[in-house]
Amino acid sequence: MESRSRGDAPPVPAPDLAASGAYRIWVREHVRFADLDPLGHANNNSIGVYFESGRLGLHDAAGLPVLMRGTAVVLARLAIDFRAEIHFPNELRIGVGVLRVGRTSWTTGAGLFVDGRCCATSEAVTVLIDRETRRPIPLPADMRDALSEFLL
Repeated sequence: MESRSRGDAPPVPAPDLAASGAYRIWVREHVRFADLDPLGHANNNSIGVYFESGRLGLHDAAGLPVLMRGTAVVLARLAIDFRAEIHFPNELRIGVGVLRVGRTSWTTGAGLFVDGRCCATSEAVTVLIDRETRRPIPLPADMRDALSEFLL
C-alpha cells in the first residue's frame, strides 16, 4: 500500500507497522493474568488497552496534555490486526508513531512485539473536539508540529 502524495512528488511507501525498526517511541507493558481469555491468551480487548498505552506514550513524548481546557481528544477509529497469540506471562513492547496529521485529527500506527516478534498492529484516528459543542476543531499549530516530529 502506498500513501498519497501532493503535487508531482512520487508516492511515499506506507511504513511497515510490523517492522520494529519503524518506531522511535517505545512503551513497555506486561500481560496480566486478568488479561487472559478462556483460551489462555491475551483477550482482544486487552490488546486494545496495550495499544492505548502506546498512544498515551506518544502523547507524552510529543508533550501533548491528556486533558486540555475546553477541548478533548476522542478516538474516532481503531483497527487492530492480530498476527500471533500473546500468552501469560510476557513482557510487551509497543512501538508507536504518527502516520498522518490532518486538519482536525491525526492517525497513529503501532506494533505490539513479544521477544522481537510482531503479534499485532494497529491504526487509530484521534480527533480534537470542542468539549461544549462536541464538534471537531482544527489542531493548533504547536500540536501539529509536535505530532509531525514523530511521523513514521
